[in-house]
Amino acid sequence: MKPLLLSVLLTVAFAAVAAAQTSAPAGDPVAGKALWDGNTTSCKNCHANNAQGGFGPDLAGRKLTFAQFNHAVQKPWGVMPSFPQLNDKQVADLYAYVSNLPGVAEPGPWRFPLPANAPQGQVVALSTIGCAMCHTPILDTPRRGIAEANGDFEWFKHMVYDHTTAMPEHCTAVGPGNPYCRAVRMGNYSRTRLQEDQLKQIYDWAVGLGLEIPVTTNISKAEQGSGGFTNKLDVVNKGAEADTVTVSVIVPTGAKVVTATGTGYKGVRADKKTKVTVAEWQVAKLMPNEKQSYSITFSKEVDPEHIKGSIHWMTRGGRPAGAKDFAEIGGEEKKEEGGRGAAPTPPTQ
Repeated sequence: MKPLLLSVLLTVAFAAVAAAQTSAPAGDPVAGKALWDGNTTSCKNCHANNAQGGFGPDLAGRKLTFAQFNHAVQKPWGVMPSFPQLNDKQVADLYAYVSNLPGVAEPGPWRFPLPANAPQGQVVALSTIGCAMCHTPILDTPRRGIAEANGDFEWFKHMVYDHTTAMPEHCTAVGPGNPYCRAVRMGNYSRTRLQEDQLKQIYDWAVGLGLEIPVTTNISKAEQGSGGFTNKLDVVNKGAEADTVTVSVIVPTGAKVVTATGTGYKGVRADKKTKVTVAEWQVAKLMPNEKQSYSITFSKEVDPEHIKGSIHWMTRGGRPAGAKDFAEIGGEEKKEEGGRGAAPTPPTQ
């Protein structure tokens, strides 16, 4: 090739690259930071709070072109899902934000490290795919979604591979009030990079922990009457249909149950497993947003914070959901998730 022609071609090529790099839409780094830190995206769970990297690569100060950054968001390499729900301005704002951050010598730690002796499903969910970086090491929100939809593996696959359409479908099906329906934050995973057998390992392990339905309790202060001291207990199901719901209240030492009211009251019995005496109610179903109100009258006054008990139930289809212990006045019960050996839920961002 003649030197002059080669020079012209190189000049045209460099000009094209320069044009591509300078044609990036003008992004607002302030808006990008708000998007990064807010509830519309979950980028920081993998890439860390300041984009310094963790499970996902560092983005701060990497000097990516906009074309590279946009490609990574819409058609990513590796296991990262694609995010078609982000519009051009949002991508440009995110790019402006991370591009203006200082670089780091090395990425930070993972948001959640892999526990010792983790079962294979948890290994895949946490260290191979990274699901747990958003959903916690015991996948509390997916377990809730499975319970809400009575979802089988086909439902789960659709939710993972086609999340940007499956999640709105799920929110429509379960109705208003679901706190996870504010925004579609997760993207769509690739069927070729996240293999179906890996997904099945995650699903089987998550279901094995017990499914999560947000049943809450509220215990009132005692009111003294002629027969004793009465505490009222409200049980509210904020999630999906719960079947065969059993509410047990531990009878405090030195107290006796004078009387109790509420649908499904079964009486007082000795619990063989825990070696304590409990008053027990059982209802066939507790529907979404339904409240059951009970009262129990003790022979002596009991501080509500010392009234302890538990709620057990089954999901539709007969699968056990996690037991919940309660011992708290005026708020949600203290949770012991996953009826089959799950750890307590870690805090979420």
